[in-house]
Amino acid sequence: MKLFFLLMLFFWTAQPAHSMEMPTLSLHGQIRQGEMLFGHVAPESKVTLNGEQISPRSDGWFAFGIGRNDTDPLVFNIEQGDRKATYSFQIEPREWRVQRVDGLPQNTVTPSPEEEQRIADEMVLTQNARQKSIDMELPLCFSMPAKGRISSIYGSQRILNGVPKTPHNALDIANKEGTLITAPADGIVLLVHEDMFLSGKTVLIGHGQNVVTSYIHMSKIAVKEGQQIKKGDEIGRIGMTGRATGPHLHWVVSWKMKRVDPQVFLKNSEKFCSVQAKGPASVSQKAKR
Repeated sequence: MKLFFLLMLFFWTAQPAHSMEMPTLSLHGQIRQGEMLFGHVAPESKVTLNGEQISPRSDGWFAFGIGRNDTDPLVFNIEQGDRKATYSFQIEPREWRVQRVDGLPQNTVTPSPEEEQRIADEMVLTQNARQKSIDMELPLCFSMPAKGRISSIYGSQRILNGVPKTPHNALDIANKEGTLITAPADGIVLLVHEDMFLSGKTVLIGHGQNVVTSYIHMSKIAVKEGQQIKKGDEIGRIGMTGRATGPHLHWVVSWKMKRVDPQVFLKNSEKFCSVQAKGPASVSQKAKR
């Protein structure tokens, strides 16, 4: 009974209005920019989101992300045997902070042509790593990877040495150099790089279902590519390698090529850390068919 009421509080379920026999879709989280949500369908259902296939866990759970600037509706197609249903959701907008950062080395703000090429090459490395397919079910319970002060939040617009730059699509956790960084959930190390121009010492970890977490500006790396890690294992130590004005962990959470808000992701994940999620139990989310 306790589990039933918890699920009543935290899950939105969409159902076709004309038939209770059609496949249902339940979402845990807000449908807004920068969000990483969890969804649930009946086990062995087929799911696509805006035409892209999603592979749920064996129990029907899956994750998906909404980019910072996404505005187009989310259209889910669900197939369960010979039954089909389509659901459409509008994305809620968010307001973002503007942050000024001065005192950076000018060549990292306006790189030379050679440095721009290096940045582009390293971006390809990280993009390729995020696209790697790994054979594991996505853990549903994630935790903060390091202790420290939140020095910069997701989505803020940075102005570096007076030059407007792309939004900050990560969470910065500031602490003294050498502070421990641990795995927030089970995963496989997709990429290790000792010296990226912008990121410094960098690690990417895949957790299944295209969910990848990235660890940037580290002073020490404690893992190797291809290594299987468990939640709580050491990844490395906080540092200020690459483009950084002080020691901190630049923590990125992404789904496919969409970077999402790590703080919101952790908040959504908390519910799975305290209860054994077995499926939704309420019908409240409105969807257009």
